[in-house]
Amino acid sequence: MDCQVTIYTRVYNTEPFLPKCLESVINQTYKSFQHVIIDNGCTDGCTEILQRYEKNHPWVKLIRFEKNQRFIDNTKWIDTPYISVLDSDDWWEPDFLERLVSFLQENDLDLAVTGTIQYLQEQGVSQIMRKLEQPVILTQRQFAQNYPPLWTFPSTRWASIQKTSIYKDTVFTGPLNLAYGGDTVSMLQYIKQCSRIGIDHSALYHYRIRPKSVSYQYNPRRFDANIAYYEQIKDFLELHHTLDYEKREWLKRVHLSSMGATLRLLKDAKVTENEKIAECARIAGHPLTAFALTNNCEERVAWYALMWEIVLGAMAGGALTDGESLRQTLKTLSPHCYNGVTPENGGVFARDPSLCEALRQDDADRLCQLVLELIAQKLYTRQYDLGRLLCGLLPAGSPLLGILDARFYQKYARPCALILQRERLAALEELTGLLLEDKKLYDGERLLNLYLSLAALEEQVPAFLFGKLRLAKLLLSQGQKDRSRAIADELAEMGLDNEDMAALRRELEAGA
Repeated sequence: MDCQVTIYTRVYNTEPFLPKCLESVINQTYKSFQHVIIDNGCTDGCTEILQRYEKNHPWVKLIRFEKNQRFIDNTKWIDTPYISVLDSDDWWEPDFLERLVSFLQENDLDLAVTGTIQYLQEQGVSQIMRKLEQPVILTQRQFAQNYPPLWTFPSTRWASIQKTSIYKDTVFTGPLNLAYGGDTVSMLQYIKQCSRIGIDHSALYHYRIRPKSVSYQYNPRRFDANIAYYEQIKDFLELHHTLDYEKREWLKRVHLSSMGATLRLLKDAKVTENEKIAECARIAGHPLTAFALTNNCEERVAWYALMWEIVLGAMAGGALTDGESLRQTLKTLSPHCYNGVTPENGGVFARDPSLCEALRQDDADRLCQLVLELIAQKLYTRQYDLGRLLCGLLPAGSPLLGILDARFYQKYARPCALILQRERLAALEELTGLLLEDKKLYDGERLLNLYLSLAALEEQVPAFLFGKLRLAKLLLSQGQKDRSRAIADELAEMGLDNEDMAALRRELEAGA
């Protein structure tokens, strides 16, 4: 019988796992194959293993590159009706080829796929990764219609057999140079050329999961791959007019999940805190992220949890300086609280769990109250600019806006707390009491301006006139006669005529 299948394997420094891979080929019950192997610049002993393998088995065709090649055109070595890919750290069940070739030929398929058993290298445990209860045969359109429950089966080039004629005729265009998901993109382009696709109910491919493998290491281009991954699947579904509401929501979950995998790798990556925050900002600010986050699913919850873990860890580290990236990230995570958080004051959230929880819950009112309490208790005020933090958290229109001085909040904690609670009339009464005590005030001009703002907002005319008069007297005592005189003139126009006003006029005239 003529050779029917080309097994294609690229090898780069997988010496501990390569013998098991090659042994699984030797033990195949179906013998009509050749094994094309690329020694992709191995430096760890794989070359010697492959040379012995080639010497002992006539079906082996070994090609050696001195340097690792990212892109290799393998079509020049494939001259059989079918092709199957086997990764050099994985292995097959003995009947992999026999079962899939029969499945493909008996059902006139263009693509035959089997299920997968994943092997967790660190735990030494095997478990079913994907497997059907019954085999399915579908047209390309039927596959698109049933995409969500089936898409993972042909999402990789391995665990399948393809027709070489279709493979060679497929024009692999688009973003194939991906840090992640390139197999899915290339398989979708192959599937676009298929008439019939079959997924067997067997699980014959063993996929080894190694934390140190390239797929499980952080790559700065991985988020770009997440986007391309989403777009390619969307385009395939749109091609067949099957991207309905349910599939669109499902695809959001897929994107959130793939972003989650990227964030998990970023969290543990050996990069600086500033690099982590910059990548978080890029992810959080992308329009597709905002779109995916409209699906209130488990993947969304996991996405937020991972982002918070990275952000809070970066703020706690003390080395964060990229304020703009932090701001952009928090704008997505906590849109009502992000404005006050900076690299300089971010460390306080690691010190105070209540603050951290209020930030995560995006509860600006609660966070303002908590920060004010810390200021009043003189906690962390030497290490962090809590006044600036509080000012940044204030809602639009707050009378406290523009006040950055933590000592001001400390001195007037009670009326400030009432303002934060939107009890402005009570705050005005509290400040009136302070002013009537006629004691020396800390930052009196700022306090009086706050008093005037409250009086105006609450339409308390007597309080407004009282505050204006006190401000004029304060400015006069500071030698600011022109400003004091301008306020006196304003009060006269408003019709204020009492003993205090007359006394102010006499003092201004005496000093003229």
